[in-house]
Amino acid sequence: MTEKHISVPPDVARISEGLRDTGYDFNAAVADILDNSIAAGADKIYVHLEVDFTDSVVISVVDNGHGMNEDGLVNAMKYGSSKRASAKSLGKFGMGLKTASTAFCRRLSVISRDSGESPMLRATWDLDEMAARNSWDLEVAAADATHKQVLDQIAPGAAGTVVLWENIDRVTAPEGQPIRKTVEKLASGLRDHIAVVFQRFLDVDDNRERNAHIFVNGEPVLAWDPFCIVETKEPIAEKKMDVQLPDGSKTSFTVRAFILPRKEEFSSDVNRVAARVSNERQGLYIYRENRLIHGPDWMNMFKQEPHYSLLRVELSFDHTLDNAFQVDIKKSRIELNSGLYEWLRDKFLAGPRREAETRYRKGAAGIAKGAAALLHSSASNVIEQKASALKTAEVAKVDEATGKVTVNNNSGVTTTTVRLLNSEDIGSTHVVTNGTLEHGVLWEPTIGKNSKAAVALNTGHPFYTKAYLPNKANSTVIQALDYLLWALAQAELNNINPDNQDAFEEFRIEVSRNLKKLVADLPDPVESGDS
Repeated sequence: MTEKHISVPPDVARISEGLRDTGYDFNAAVADILDNSIAAGADKIYVHLEVDFTDSVVISVVDNGHGMNEDGLVNAMKYGSSKRASAKSLGKFGMGLKTASTAFCRRLSVISRDSGESPMLRATWDLDEMAARNSWDLEVAAADATHKQVLDQIAPGAAGTVVLWENIDRVTAPEGQPIRKTVEKLASGLRDHIAVVFQRFLDVDDNRERNAHIFVNGEPVLAWDPFCIVETKEPIAEKKMDVQLPDGSKTSFTVRAFILPRKEEFSSDVNRVAARVSNERQGLYIYRENRLIHGPDWMNMFKQEPHYSLLRVELSFDHTLDNAFQVDIKKSRIELNSGLYEWLRDKFLAGPRREAETRYRKGAAGIAKGAAALLHSSASNVIEQKASALKTAEVAKVDEATGKVTVNNNSGVTTTTVRLLNSEDIGSTHVVTNGTLEHGVLWEPTIGKNSKAAVALNTGHPFYTKAYLPNKANSTVIQALDYLLWALAQAELNNINPDNQDAFEEFRIEVSRNLKKLVADLPDPVESGDS
Protein backbone atom coordinates (compact mmCIF):
# COMPACT_ATOMS: atom_id res chain seq x y z
CA MET A 1 0.00 0.00 0.00
CA THR A 2 1.29 3.42 -0.94
CA GLU A 3 1.95 5.71 1.98
CA LYS A 4 -0.60 8.50 2.29
CA HIS A 5 -1.57 11.17 4.75
CA ILE A 6 -5.13 11.39 5.98
CA SER A 7 -6.47 14.37 7.86
CA VAL A 8 -8.09 13.13 11.08
CA PRO A 9 -9.75 16.13 12.74
CA PRO A 10 -10.63 15.51 16.39
CA ASP A 11 -14.23 15.30 17.52
CA VAL A 12 -15.18 18.84 18.48
CA ALA A 13 -17.42 17.99 21.42
CA ARG A 14 -15.04 15.48 23.01
CA ILE A 15 -11.94 17.65 22.62
CA SER A 16 -13.58 20.88 23.76
CA GLU A 17 -15.08 19.12 26.78
CA GLY A 18 -11.82 17.32 27.55
CA LEU A 19 -9.85 20.56 27.53
CA ARG A 20 -12.10 21.86 30.29
CA ASP A 21 -10.37 19.48 32.70
CA THR A 22 -6.76 20.64 32.62
CA GLY A 23 -6.70 21.13 36.39
CA TYR A 24 -7.45 24.82 36.88
CA ASP A 25 -8.88 26.03 40.14
CA PHE A 26 -10.85 29.27 40.07
CA ASN A 27 -8.06 31.58 41.23
CA ALA A 28 -5.50 30.12 38.83
CA ALA A 29 -7.96 30.43 35.94
CA VAL A 30 -8.62 34.12 36.54
CA ALA A 31 -4.89 34.75 37.08
CA ASP A 32 -4.24 33.26 33.64
CA ILE A 33 -6.61 35.81 32.11
CA LEU A 34 -4.83 38.58 34.01
CA ASP A 35 -1.54 37.37 32.52
CA ASN A 36 -2.89 38.22 29.08
CA SER A 37 -3.96 41.68 30.23
CA ILE A 38 -0.53 42.41 31.67
CA ALA A 39 1.18 41.01 28.56
CA ALA A 40 -0.96 43.41 26.52
CA GLY A 41 0.49 46.36 28.43
CA ALA A 42 -2.60 47.09 30.54
CA ASP A 43 -2.15 49.19 33.67
CA LYS A 44 -5.83 49.08 34.63
CA ILE A 45 -7.63 45.73 34.95
CA TYR A 46 -11.11 45.29 36.35
CA VAL A 47 -12.47 41.88 37.34
CA HIS A 48 -16.22 41.62 37.87
CA LEU A 49 -18.02 38.65 39.45
CA GLU A 50 -21.74 39.25 39.13
CA VAL A 51 -24.99 37.39 39.72
CA ASP A 52 -27.90 38.45 37.52
CA PHE A 53 -31.61 38.42 38.32
CA THR A 54 -31.88 34.77 37.24
CA ASP A 55 -29.08 33.78 39.68
CA SER A 56 -26.73 33.14 36.76
CA VAL A 57 -23.06 33.98 37.37
CA VAL A 58 -21.29 36.21 34.83
CA ILE A 59 -17.56 36.98 35.09
CA SER A 60 -15.63 39.56 33.09
CA VAL A 61 -12.08 40.89 32.94
CA VAL A 62 -11.74 44.32 31.36
CA ASP A 63 -8.40 45.99 30.62
CA ASN A 64 -6.93 49.01 28.87
CA GLY A 65 -4.18 47.05 27.10
CA HIS A 66 -3.25 47.50 23.46
CA GLY A 67 -6.27 45.49 22.25
CA MET A 68 -6.62 43.50 19.02
CA ASN A 69 -7.87 43.84 15.48
CA GLU A 70 -9.70 41.00 13.78
CA ASP A 71 -6.57 39.00 12.95
CA GLY A 72 -5.26 39.38 16.47
CA LEU A 73 -8.60 38.42 17.95
CA VAL A 74 -8.88 35.29 15.83
CA ASN A 75 -5.33 34.30 16.75
CA ALA A 76 -5.99 34.85 20.46
CA MET A 77 -9.04 32.56 20.29
CA LYS A 78 -7.13 29.81 18.50
CA TYR A 79 -6.21 26.82 20.64
CA GLY A 80 -2.41 27.06 20.49
CA SER A 81 -2.23 30.67 19.36
CA SER A 82 0.92 32.07 17.79
CA LYS A 83 3.83 32.87 20.05
CA ARG A 84 4.01 36.39 21.41
CA ALA A 85 6.77 38.66 20.21
CA SER A 86 8.26 38.83 23.72
CA ALA A 87 9.50 35.50 25.10
CA LYS A 88 9.21 36.88 28.64
CA SER A 89 5.45 37.34 28.23
CA LEU A 90 3.37 35.95 31.07
CA GLY A 91 1.25 34.24 28.42
CA LYS A 92 3.30 31.18 27.53
CA PHE A 93 1.54 28.33 25.69
CA GLY A 94 -1.24 30.03 23.71
CA MET A 95 -3.79 27.87 25.52
CA GLY A 96 -4.52 29.66 28.79
CA LEU A 97 -7.26 32.03 27.65
CA LYS A 98 -9.35 29.16 26.27
CA THR A 99 -8.63 26.38 28.76
CA ALA A 100 -8.76 28.62 31.84
CA SER A 101 -12.06 30.16 30.74
CA THR A 102 -13.87 27.00 29.63
CA ALA A 103 -12.76 25.27 32.83
CA PHE A 104 -15.63 27.27 34.35
CA CYS A 105 -17.86 28.55 31.54
CA ARG A 106 -19.47 27.11 28.41
CA ARG A 107 -19.51 30.37 26.49
CA LEU A 108 -16.34 32.46 26.15
CA SER A 109 -16.36 35.81 24.39
CA VAL A 110 -13.48 38.21 23.83
CA ILE A 111 -14.36 41.74 22.80
CA SER A 112 -11.57 44.06 21.70
CA ARG A 113 -10.41 47.07 19.71
CA ASP A 114 -6.85 48.15 19.00
CA SER A 115 -7.57 51.88 19.00
CA GLY A 116 -10.37 54.32 19.74
CA GLU A 117 -11.08 54.64 16.01
CA SER A 118 -11.15 50.92 15.26
CA PRO A 119 -14.34 48.88 15.22
CA MET A 120 -14.98 46.84 18.34
CA LEU A 121 -15.26 43.13 17.52
CA ARG A 122 -16.48 40.11 19.44
CA ALA A 123 -15.23 36.55 19.02
CA THR A 124 -17.05 33.70 20.77
CA TRP A 125 -16.55 30.04 21.49
CA ASP A 126 -19.85 28.47 22.60
CA LEU A 127 -19.21 24.84 23.52
CA ASP A 128 -22.80 23.76 22.99
CA GLU A 129 -23.06 25.38 19.56
CA MET A 130 -19.65 23.99 18.55
CA ALA A 131 -20.79 20.48 19.51
CA ALA A 132 -24.09 20.88 17.66
CA ARG A 133 -22.28 22.01 14.49
CA ASN A 134 -19.30 19.68 15.08
CA SER A 135 -17.23 22.61 13.90
CA TRP A 136 -14.28 24.69 15.02
CA ASP A 137 -15.72 27.71 13.21
CA LEU A 138 -15.21 30.75 15.44
CA GLU A 139 -18.12 33.16 15.77
CA VAL A 140 -16.91 36.70 14.99
CA ALA A 141 -19.24 39.71 14.96
CA ALA A 142 -19.45 43.39 15.80
CA ALA A 143 -19.63 44.05 19.51
CA ASP A 144 -22.94 45.33 20.78
CA ALA A 145 -23.60 48.57 22.66
CA THR A 146 -23.44 46.85 26.06
CA HIS A 147 -19.93 45.58 25.41
CA LYS A 148 -18.83 49.02 24.19
CA GLN A 149 -20.23 50.61 27.35
CA VAL A 150 -18.30 48.16 29.56
CA LEU A 151 -14.99 48.86 27.80
CA ASP A 152 -15.53 52.61 27.66
CA GLN A 153 -15.76 52.69 31.47
CA ILE A 154 -12.14 51.47 31.67
CA ALA A 155 -10.63 52.67 28.38
CA PRO A 156 -12.84 55.47 27.06
CA GLY A 157 -12.18 56.04 23.37
CA ALA A 158 -9.02 53.88 23.50
CA ALA A 159 -7.75 50.37 22.93
CA GLY A 160 -8.78 47.64 25.33
CA THR A 161 -10.24 44.16 25.78
CA VAL A 162 -13.09 42.45 27.59
CA VAL A 163 -12.99 38.73 28.41
CA LEU A 164 -16.49 37.52 29.18
CA TRP A 165 -17.50 34.21 30.80
CA GLU A 166 -21.15 33.24 30.37
CA ASN A 167 -23.11 30.04 30.89
CA ILE A 168 -20.91 29.34 33.90
CA ASP A 169 -21.66 25.82 35.09
CA ARG A 170 -18.75 25.22 37.45
CA VAL A 171 -19.39 27.90 40.02
CA THR A 172 -22.14 26.47 42.17
CA ALA A 173 -23.41 27.05 45.69
CA PRO A 174 -23.65 24.34 48.35
CA GLU A 175 -27.16 23.04 48.81
CA GLY A 176 -29.30 25.55 50.66
CA GLN A 177 -26.80 28.42 50.25
CA PRO A 178 -27.52 31.39 47.97
CA ILE A 179 -25.22 31.67 44.95
CA ARG A 180 -24.50 35.30 45.80
CA LYS A 181 -22.80 34.24 49.02
CA THR A 182 -20.63 31.76 47.11
CA VAL A 183 -19.63 34.45 44.61
CA GLU A 184 -18.77 36.88 47.41
CA LYS A 185 -16.52 34.23 48.95
CA LEU A 186 -14.88 33.60 45.57
CA ALA A 187 -14.25 37.33 45.12
CA SER A 188 -12.62 37.58 48.54
CA GLY A 189 -10.35 34.61 47.89
CA LEU A 190 -9.48 35.95 44.45
CA ARG A 191 -8.35 39.28 45.92
CA ASP A 192 -5.96 37.47 48.27
CA HIS A 193 -4.65 35.33 45.40
CA ILE A 194 -4.03 38.27 43.07
CA ALA A 195 -2.38 40.23 45.91
CA VAL A 196 0.46 37.72 46.21
CA VAL A 197 0.64 36.34 42.64
CA PHE A 198 0.97 39.81 41.07
CA GLN A 199 2.54 41.55 44.07
CA ARG A 200 5.51 42.87 42.11
CA PHE A 201 3.18 44.49 39.55
CA LEU A 202 0.80 45.90 42.16
CA ASP A 203 3.39 47.32 44.56
CA VAL A 204 4.27 50.88 43.57
CA ASP A 205 7.45 50.64 45.65
CA ASP A 206 8.65 47.53 43.81
CA ASN A 207 10.65 48.55 40.75
CA ARG A 208 11.19 45.05 39.36
CA GLU A 209 8.08 45.38 37.17
CA ARG A 210 5.95 48.11 35.70
CA ASN A 211 2.90 48.81 37.80
CA ALA A 212 -0.64 47.65 37.11
CA HIS A 213 -3.78 48.45 39.07
CA ILE A 214 -6.17 45.52 39.49
CA PHE A 215 -9.69 45.77 40.90
CA VAL A 216 -12.10 43.02 41.94
CA ASN A 217 -15.73 44.12 42.00
CA GLY A 218 -14.59 47.73 42.18
CA GLU A 219 -12.24 47.20 45.14
CA PRO A 220 -8.53 47.77 44.47
CA VAL A 221 -6.29 44.80 45.16
CA LEU A 222 -3.42 45.75 47.46
CA ALA A 223 -0.06 44.03 47.05
CA TRP A 224 0.88 41.47 49.70
CA ASP A 225 4.60 40.96 50.22
CA PRO A 226 5.17 37.48 51.71
CA PHE A 227 8.72 38.41 52.74
CA CYS A 228 7.64 41.49 54.70
CA ILE A 229 10.63 43.53 53.54
CA VAL A 230 9.50 46.46 55.66
CA GLU A 231 10.45 44.33 58.69
CA THR A 232 12.99 41.76 57.48
CA LYS A 233 14.96 44.40 55.51
CA GLU A 234 17.17 41.79 53.79
CA PRO A 235 17.42 38.02 53.35
CA ILE A 236 19.23 35.85 55.88
CA ALA A 237 20.72 33.89 52.97
CA GLU A 238 20.98 34.63 49.24
CA LYS A 239 22.48 32.80 46.28
CA LYS A 240 22.57 33.62 42.58
CA MET A 241 23.10 30.46 40.56
CA ASP A 242 24.54 30.72 37.05
CA VAL A 243 23.23 28.18 34.54
CA GLN A 244 24.48 27.18 31.09
CA LEU A 245 21.66 26.19 28.75
CA PRO A 246 21.90 23.37 26.18
CA ASP A 247 22.50 25.91 23.39
CA GLY A 248 25.51 27.26 25.26
CA SER A 249 23.88 30.50 26.39
CA LYS A 250 24.00 31.50 30.03
CA THR A 251 21.29 32.56 32.43
CA SER A 252 20.72 32.51 36.18
CA PHE A 253 18.18 32.21 38.95
CA THR A 254 18.16 33.60 42.48
CA VAL A 255 17.22 32.04 45.83
CA ARG A 256 16.68 34.21 48.92
CA ALA A 257 15.63 33.11 52.39
CA PHE A 258 13.79 35.44 54.79
CA ILE A 259 12.99 34.88 58.45
CA LEU A 260 10.08 36.94 59.72
CA PRO A 261 10.06 38.41 63.23
CA ARG A 262 8.15 36.61 65.92
CA LYS A 263 4.77 38.21 66.50
CA GLU A 264 5.93 40.10 69.57
CA GLU A 265 8.96 41.47 67.69
CA PHE A 266 7.14 43.34 64.90
CA SER A 267 7.63 47.09 64.93
CA SER A 268 3.88 47.70 64.63
CA ASP A 269 0.59 45.85 64.87
CA VAL A 270 -0.12 46.87 61.28
CA ASN A 271 2.98 45.07 60.01
CA ARG A 272 2.33 42.07 62.25
CA VAL A 273 -1.18 41.58 60.92
CA ALA A 274 -0.07 42.21 57.32
CA ALA A 275 2.66 39.54 57.58
CA ARG A 276 0.05 36.81 58.21
CA VAL A 277 2.46 34.60 60.11
CA SER A 278 1.02 31.10 59.94
CA ASN A 279 1.99 27.52 59.31
CA GLU A 280 0.54 27.33 55.80
CA ARG A 281 2.42 30.42 54.54
CA GLN A 282 5.91 29.05 55.16
CA GLY A 283 7.91 27.52 52.34
CA LEU A 284 9.12 28.22 48.82
CA TYR A 285 7.58 31.03 46.75
CA ILE A 286 8.59 30.49 43.14
CA TYR A 287 8.44 33.33 40.61
CA ARG A 288 8.64 33.27 36.82
CA GLU A 289 9.22 36.71 35.31
CA ASN A 290 8.22 38.28 38.66
CA ARG A 291 4.87 36.48 38.73
CA LEU A 292 4.30 33.90 41.49
CA ILE A 293 3.67 30.53 39.86
CA HIS A 294 4.09 28.10 42.76
CA GLY A 295 3.86 28.00 46.53
CA PRO A 296 4.06 28.39 49.32
CA ASP A 297 5.10 24.84 50.19
CA TRP A 298 8.32 22.85 50.55
CA MET A 299 7.78 20.82 47.35
CA ASN A 300 7.77 17.62 49.45
CA MET A 301 11.21 18.40 50.88
CA PHE A 302 9.78 18.95 54.37
CA LYS A 303 6.47 19.09 56.18
CA GLN A 304 4.98 22.49 56.95
CA GLU A 305 5.57 22.48 60.70
CA PRO A 306 4.93 25.37 63.09
CA HIS A 307 8.56 25.71 64.21
CA TYR A 308 9.44 26.75 60.64
CA SER A 309 6.50 29.13 60.25
CA LEU A 310 8.78 32.19 60.21
CA LEU A 311 10.74 30.98 57.15
CA ARG A 312 9.78 32.06 53.63
CA VAL A 313 12.04 31.45 50.65
CA GLU A 314 11.98 33.13 47.24
CA LEU A 315 13.16 31.41 44.07
CA SER A 316 13.05 33.67 41.00
CA PHE A 317 13.83 32.82 37.37
CA ASP A 318 13.01 34.12 33.90
CA HIS A 319 11.59 32.56 30.74
CA THR A 320 14.96 31.15 29.68
CA LEU A 321 14.61 28.47 32.36
CA ASP A 322 11.03 27.43 31.51
CA ASN A 323 12.14 24.08 30.14
CA ALA A 324 14.59 23.44 32.96
CA PHE A 325 11.89 24.08 35.56
CA GLN A 326 9.17 22.28 33.54
CA VAL A 327 6.59 25.06 33.87
CA ASP A 328 3.11 23.62 33.30
CA ILE A 329 0.32 24.97 31.11
CA LYS A 330 -1.41 26.67 34.05
CA LYS A 331 1.87 28.33 35.15
CA SER A 332 0.98 27.12 38.65
CA ARG A 333 3.37 24.19 39.06
CA ILE A 334 7.03 23.50 38.40
CA GLU A 335 9.37 20.57 38.93
CA LEU A 336 12.97 20.80 40.07
CA ASN A 337 15.61 18.45 38.75
CA SER A 338 17.21 16.19 41.34
CA GLY A 339 20.45 18.17 41.57
CA LEU A 340 18.75 21.49 42.29
CA TYR A 341 16.22 19.82 44.59
CA GLU A 342 18.95 18.24 46.72
CA TRP A 343 21.06 21.41 46.75
CA LEU A 344 18.10 23.44 48.03
CA ARG A 345 17.08 20.85 50.61
CA ASP A 346 20.47 19.79 51.94
CA LYS A 347 22.68 22.84 51.50
CA PHE A 348 20.95 26.17 50.94
CA LEU A 349 17.97 25.63 53.27
CA ALA A 350 19.84 23.91 56.11
CA GLY A 351 21.12 27.11 57.75
CA PRO A 352 17.94 29.20 57.38
CA ARG A 353 15.83 26.33 58.75
CA ARG A 354 18.04 26.01 61.84
CA GLU A 355 17.86 29.74 62.48
CA ALA A 356 14.09 29.86 61.90
CA GLU A 357 13.56 27.02 64.35
CA THR A 358 15.79 28.67 66.96
CA ARG A 359 13.87 31.93 66.74
CA TYR A 360 10.56 30.11 66.89
CA ARG A 361 11.62 28.04 69.93
CA LYS A 362 12.61 31.19 71.80
CA GLY A 363 9.17 32.57 71.13
CA ALA A 364 7.50 29.28 72.11
CA ALA A 365 9.36 29.32 75.43
CA GLY A 366 8.00 32.79 76.09
CA ILE A 367 4.50 31.63 75.18
CA ALA A 368 4.80 28.69 77.57
CA LYS A 369 5.98 30.95 80.37
CA GLY A 370 3.14 33.38 79.80
CA ALA A 371 0.52 30.65 79.58
CA ALA A 372 1.73 28.95 82.75
CA ALA A 373 0.73 31.83 85.02
CA LEU A 374 -2.97 30.94 84.88
CA LEU A 375 -3.02 27.60 83.10
CA HIS A 376 -2.70 25.42 86.20
CA SER A 377 -4.75 27.38 88.72
CA SER A 378 -7.91 25.29 88.24
CA ALA A 379 -6.18 22.01 89.06
CA SER A 380 -4.40 23.60 92.02
CA ASN A 381 -7.70 24.90 93.39
CA VAL A 382 -9.34 21.46 93.16
CA ILE A 383 -6.35 19.81 94.86
CA GLU A 384 -6.62 22.36 97.67
CA GLN A 385 -10.35 21.70 98.06
CA LYS A 386 -9.88 17.93 98.22
CA ALA A 387 -6.68 17.98 100.29
CA SER A 388 -8.24 16.24 103.27
CA ALA A 389 -9.25 13.25 101.13
CA LEU A 390 -5.92 12.91 99.34
CA LYS A 391 -3.08 10.76 100.60
CA THR A 392 0.06 12.88 100.74
CA ALA A 393 3.25 13.08 102.74
CA GLU A 394 3.29 15.43 105.73
CA VAL A 395 6.08 17.97 105.53
CA ALA A 396 7.54 18.28 109.01
CA LYS A 397 10.62 20.42 108.46
CA VAL A 398 12.26 22.36 105.62
CA ASP A 399 15.89 23.46 105.74
CA GLU A 400 16.17 26.00 102.93
CA ALA A 401 19.93 26.33 103.37
CA THR A 402 20.62 22.67 102.60
CA GLY A 403 17.47 21.73 100.68
CA LYS A 404 16.85 18.94 103.20
CA VAL A 405 13.22 18.15 103.92
CA THR A 406 11.83 15.95 106.66
CA VAL A 407 8.55 14.23 105.82
CA ASN A 408 6.23 11.77 107.49
CA ASN A 409 5.35 9.22 104.78
CA ASN A 410 4.82 5.51 104.21
CA SER A 411 8.49 4.90 105.03
CA GLY A 412 8.19 6.68 108.39
CA VAL A 413 10.02 9.86 109.23
CA THR A 414 12.40 10.51 106.35
CA THR A 415 14.88 13.30 105.70
CA THR A 416 15.85 13.68 102.09
CA THR A 417 16.70 16.27 99.46
CA VAL A 418 13.64 17.70 97.69
CA ARG A 419 13.38 20.55 95.23
CA LEU A 420 12.18 23.77 96.89
CA LEU A 421 10.06 26.51 95.34
CA ASN A 422 12.28 29.26 93.89
CA SER A 423 11.89 32.78 92.55
CA GLU A 424 11.75 31.63 88.92
CA ASP A 425 8.80 29.31 89.51
CA ILE A 426 5.44 30.42 88.17
CA GLY A 427 2.09 29.09 89.23
CA SER A 428 -0.09 28.36 92.19
CA THR A 429 0.08 26.44 95.46
CA HIS A 430 0.14 22.88 94.19
CA VAL A 431 1.28 23.17 90.54
CA VAL A 432 4.22 25.38 89.53
CA THR A 433 6.24 25.67 86.33
CA ASN A 434 9.81 26.47 85.41
CA GLY A 435 11.66 26.79 82.12
CA THR A 436 13.95 23.93 83.07
CA LEU A 437 14.30 21.17 85.66
CA GLU A 438 17.36 19.16 86.64
CA HIS A 439 18.23 16.39 84.16
CA GLY A 440 15.57 17.81 81.80
CA VAL A 441 12.75 15.86 83.48
CA LEU A 442 9.12 16.72 82.78
CA TRP A 443 8.08 16.88 86.43
CA GLU A 444 9.61 16.86 89.90
CA PRO A 445 8.22 16.90 93.47
CA THR A 446 8.59 20.35 95.00
CA ILE A 447 7.94 21.85 98.40
CA GLY A 448 5.88 24.90 97.67
CA LYS A 449 4.16 27.70 99.53
CA ASN A 450 3.46 27.13 103.23
CA SER A 451 5.54 23.93 103.06
CA LYS A 452 2.88 22.22 100.95
CA ALA A 453 3.87 19.40 98.65
CA ALA A 454 3.56 20.48 95.01
CA VAL A 455 4.66 19.39 91.57
CA ALA A 456 6.99 21.44 89.33
CA LEU A 457 6.47 21.13 85.56
CA ASN A 458 9.19 21.78 82.99
CA THR A 459 7.80 24.13 80.32
CA GLY A 460 10.93 23.50 78.24
CA HIS A 461 10.13 19.81 77.85
CA PRO A 462 8.59 18.91 74.45
CA PHE A 463 5.69 17.15 76.18
CA TYR A 464 4.66 20.43 77.75
CA THR A 465 4.75 22.37 74.46
CA LYS A 466 3.06 19.61 72.46
CA ALA A 467 0.51 18.29 74.97
CA TYR A 468 -0.24 21.21 77.27
CA LEU A 469 -0.06 24.25 74.98
CA PRO A 470 -2.27 22.94 72.14
CA ASN A 471 -4.96 22.31 74.79
CA LYS A 472 -4.80 25.69 76.53
CA ALA A 473 -8.48 26.27 75.83
CA ASN A 474 -9.50 22.78 77.03
CA SER A 475 -9.50 23.06 80.82
CA THR A 476 -10.57 19.42 81.26
CA VAL A 477 -7.46 18.12 79.46
CA ILE A 478 -5.16 20.54 81.32
CA GLN A 479 -6.60 19.55 84.70
CA ALA A 480 -6.33 15.84 83.88
CA LEU A 481 -2.64 16.22 82.94
CA ASP A 482 -1.98 18.26 86.09
CA TYR A 483 -3.70 15.67 88.29
CA LEU A 484 -1.64 12.86 86.77
CA LEU A 485 1.73 14.55 87.25
CA TRP A 486 0.81 15.89 90.68
CA ALA A 487 -0.25 12.39 91.76
CA LEU A 488 3.07 10.92 90.52
CA ALA A 489 5.00 13.59 92.43
CA GLN A 490 3.00 12.92 95.60
CA ALA A 491 3.46 9.16 95.31
CA GLU A 492 7.21 9.78 95.18
CA LEU A 493 7.15 12.05 98.23
CA ASN A 494 4.92 9.67 100.12
CA ASN A 495 7.21 6.69 99.58
CA ILE A 496 10.70 8.16 99.27
CA ASN A 497 13.54 7.18 101.64
CA PRO A 498 17.33 7.25 101.41
CA ASP A 499 17.39 3.74 99.92
CA ASN A 500 15.01 4.38 97.02
CA GLN A 501 15.58 8.07 96.32
CA ASP A 502 17.89 7.39 93.37
CA ALA A 503 15.42 4.90 91.90
CA PHE A 504 12.62 7.49 91.94
CA GLU A 505 14.90 10.00 90.22
CA GLU A 506 15.90 7.48 87.55
CA PHE A 507 12.20 6.70 87.03
CA ARG A 508 11.43 10.37 86.28
CA ILE A 509 14.44 10.69 83.98
CA GLU A 510 13.54 7.55 82.01
CA VAL A 511 9.87 8.45 81.61
CA SER A 512 10.77 12.02 80.56
CA ARG A 513 13.24 10.82 77.95
CA ASN A 514 10.74 8.36 76.49
CA LEU A 515 8.05 11.04 76.35
CA LYS A 516 10.46 13.37 74.56
CA LYS A 517 11.00 10.76 71.85
CA LEU A 518 7.32 9.83 71.61
CA VAL A 519 6.08 13.40 71.07
CA ALA A 520 8.83 14.33 68.60
CA ASP A 521 6.55 13.82 65.59
CA LEU A 522 3.49 15.48 67.10
CA PRO A 523 2.72 18.90 65.62
CA ASP A 524 3.93 21.99 67.44
CA PRO A 525 1.24 24.28 68.83
CA VAL A 526 -0.08 26.84 66.36
CA GLU A 527 -0.80 30.24 67.81
CA SER A 528 -4.14 31.78 67.15
CA GLY A 529 -2.93 34.27 64.58
CA ASP A 530 -3.79 37.33 62.59
CA SER A 531 -3.73 35.54 59.28
